[in-house]
Amino acid sequence: MISLQTPQRERLRDLIDERCLITAAALTLSTGTVSSFYFDCKKVTLDGECLSLIADACLEEIAKLPSPPTAIGGLTMGADFITAAVALRAFEKGLPTIKGSIVRKEPKKHGTRNHIENELPAGTRIVLVDDVITTGNSTKLAGEKFLEEGYEVVGIIALIDREAGGAERLSEQFGVPVRAIFRKSDFPRINQHARTGEKVAVNA
Repeated sequence: MISLQTPQRERLRDLIDERCLITAAALTLSTGTVSSFYFDCKKVTLDGECLSLIADACLEEIAKLPSPPTAIGGLTMGADFITAAVALRAFEKGLPTIKGSIVRKEPKKHGTRNHIENELPAGTRIVLVDDVITTGNSTKLAGEKFLEEGYEVVGIIALIDREAGGAERLSEQFGVPVRAIFRKSDFPRINQHARTGEKVAVNA
């Protein structure tokens, strides 16, 4: 649910609807399930105006968490651009420093061989972030890795919650608030009849 019906959030919702939301007869998600809609969020997380709006919205949600984080991050690539944008916007606004930390899907095979990029000290309070939550598996993997390395997970923020049960599972597993800037129900076009189309393989 949108916490504040501000013009900025309305603008962001409209941009996501226009640029990211794909409706078709059958879209295969990375989970293997078939859906009539898909959010291609890189269309907004790689756009300057949209990323600026996303960073501000994330900072609003971070301010509501019971325990303020000192870091933000998640699993590459869904978390990468949002993480960087939030860290930058916090600095620009003169807010307490929020550092970024990213979990690789597998350890780097050369150089530092990191599994976590910009690994931070044990005890670092981190808010997990992802562009879309469906089952929550990507966020789960990132959170488990951060916990393994001594981080403290204090919250989870998604750009979009597909309302498929993932947010609830994450909240139960990590015992922290899970917040979404938007939910599937914020996009009425999803409820309209899906247009006819061929089955397309996409990631989620």
